[in-house]
Amino acid sequence: MSDFLIDTDILSIFAKANGLSILCRLLECEELPITPGVLDELLVPLEYGYDFPRDILSRARIVAVTPEEIGGYEHLKLQGRLSTTDAEIIAICKQRGWLYVTMDKVALRAAEAAGVDTADLRVLLEGIKRARLLDREQLRALIERMEREDRTRLPYKEALLAVEEEK
Repeated sequence: MSDFLIDTDILSIFAKANGLSILCRLLECEELPITPGVLDELLVPLEYGYDFPRDILSRARIVAVTPEEIGGYEHLKLQGRLSTTDAEIIAICKQRGWLYVTMDKVALRAAEAAGVDTADLRVLLEGIKRARLLDREQLRALIERMEREDRTRLPYKEALLAVEEEK
C-alpha cells in the first residue's frame, strides 16, 4: 500500500469496533500515520474518559507538516470550508502524493478538487471484503459494531454484504 493519512473519524470508528488490526492488515502497515491535528482531536475524547483513543495512539506515528506544506494548508484553511485538521491532512497528501482516507464528504470533495486521491469508509470495507480479511459474517459483525458504537447507519451495508452471484 502506498502512503496515506486517515482522519480521526475513520480511526475512531475502527477503534470503537475493535477493528484497528483489520485496518492495519488492509493497509499493510504496522503503524498508523497521523497528523498533529488528528492527535489533538483524539486527545479530546481521551480527556472525557473514553478509552478508544488509546488503541489508536498505541499504533500511531506522527507525521509533521513540512514548511512546503504550510502554504497549501493556509490556502485550504482560508477557504473556510474545512477543519484545521482536514486542511492539514489534504495539504500533506497533496504535496507528498498520498491517499487521504475520510468519512467527511466536504473534505472528500475538497481533496479531490485539490487533486488528492481519496478513499472513504465504504472503500475500506469493500477492500476488506475483496481481500478476504474477514468472511461475510465477520464483516457483518464488524459493520454492526461500527454502527452500534458510533451510533450511525451505513446505508450501503446490505449491498456490501450481499452474496455475489457466480458467473
